[in-house]
Amino acid sequence: MERNHRLSTIRIILVLGIIWLSQACASGNAYKIQYEPTIEQLTAESEEICLKQTLYFFARKPCINFKGEKDNNTGIVQYYFRYEIGTFDVDLPLGTSLKLGDTWYNLKKSGTNYSETIRINSSLSPEVLSAITNASRIEVSYTNRSHTENFILNDSQASKFKEGFVKIQRLLESEKKMTILKK
Repeated sequence: MERNHRLSTIRIILVLGIIWLSQACASGNAYKIQYEPTIEQLTAESEEICLKQTLYFFARKPCINFKGEKDNNTGIVQYYFRYEIGTFDVDLPLGTSLKLGDTWYNLKKSGTNYSETIRINSSLSPEVLSAITNASRIEVSYTNRSHTENFILNDSQASKFKEGFVKIQRLLESEKKMTILKK
């Protein structure tokens, strides 16, 4: 009886561990509008998509996602592709590229955030934005001074990639202008 109890306890712990590990790449701010009245903008992020897997089903870094910023004064929205490296890279990051269909797009690096890991933000041109939703095949490339890593997104990742972009695009475009009182 005690042996069965131990086995069921171990199973519960394993299941909880699997659930916790599978959520390791989930973003808590995904698809939420963040109001930033001080800098007069609205921002939204898509859910992260992790590109590597451990034990065939646990996702791990590097991860990618989209970020959109809407200027409160003009209503112009700028979109960014974000690539987060899983470890601190000692080589200087040069940038990211996307292969959408059969065409490679070198993305213009707009910033690099050095914290626990490195996050590269790249601005997306209107040409790239239209190609994202129509792409039949998506490949992500990261380059630093010493090497380049390429990741081909599988069907579910590619679908999540496109859906994430469309969701933040709709979210930001539907959001009304903030009323900011300056004193």
